[in-house]
Amino acid sequence: MAFLIIPLAFLLGFALVRAATCTVAATMRWIDDGKLDWLFGLLIVAAWAGLVLFLLLQYSGRAHIPVDIEIGWQLFFGAAIMGVGAMINRGCFVGTVGYIGVGKFSYLLTFVGLALAMLLLRVDALNPFDPVVTKGRIAIEDSIVKQAALFGFAALALLSLWLIIAKRNMAMLALLTIGITAAIIYGTRPEWSYAVVLNSLLAGQGLSVGMTVELAVIALFAGAIFSSWLKNKFHPQLGTWKLATANLAGGFLMGIGAATVPGGNDVLLMWTVPGLTLYGAVAYLVMIATIALMLKAMPYAAKAIAQIPWFQKAMRE
Repeated sequence: MAFLIIPLAFLLGFALVRAATCTVAATMRWIDDGKLDWLFGLLIVAAWAGLVLFLLLQYSGRAHIPVDIEIGWQLFFGAAIMGVGAMINRGCFVGTVGYIGVGKFSYLLTFVGLALAMLLLRVDALNPFDPVVTKGRIAIEDSIVKQAALFGFAALALLSLWLIIAKRNMAMLALLTIGITAAIIYGTRPEWSYAVVLNSLLAGQGLSVGMTVELAVIALFAGAIFSSWLKNKFHPQLGTWKLATANLAGGFLMGIGAATVPGGNDVLLMWTVPGLTLYGAVAYLVMIATIALMLKAMPYAAKAIAQIPWFQKAMRE
């Protein structure tokens, strides 16, 4: 049963490159083009993941559901830092998998940056954060808000099915697949992910039993590459040194942010928000708001820098 996550991870990776699932790209499309369709697609992912987690919990009784954590300055700071890091990286962790899937291998440095952040935060003197404090989980039947959220998830799921059947919207099919596969994986093996693998290796804990988790991570990237290859979109390239530097720095900042927002931005979309945690919704909205503010501010910042005398002199030389 444990090895089921390997084919599911392959299918998840396959679907990730068939639809727009990067938070940075979706926010950029909203700010630059005034279109909300990609952000709506992320809602579809969360909706299907939420419904599957609920069904797993109701009918298996053994599903792993995220618990809430205290909301304070650390959460807001970490979510904002994740947004800055994702913007610098030009993609969140979900988007990074997609970029690697089409052959942009400089994005592997994003995970190197993540590992560096993990190493840094292992040094107590360099870690400014307090340990994350978990809270008790309120049962769905005891929360009107959670019941309303589930109803909303169901409505979005039905809408996506209508778009697939009536409009032949294959992107919706990919988004549906992402939500379902991610929920099954996280709901049965929440310790799976490249972040957990990196953390275990850095801590000297060795490999998982049967290498299940490690094989699942490999399957995730294999699925993404195979999917893009089938569509003739796999074009291996290393990219420029500027992009490589941005990937390294972006991964590092996202890793710092993930210290206060457990799991990072991919887990937020595919497990924490669908799991109906308040901190997940707050952190994800803060991250999107940070990216949006940066996109809005960039033209003004570029214009201001261009007016600086030394910058003008450097450009003339």
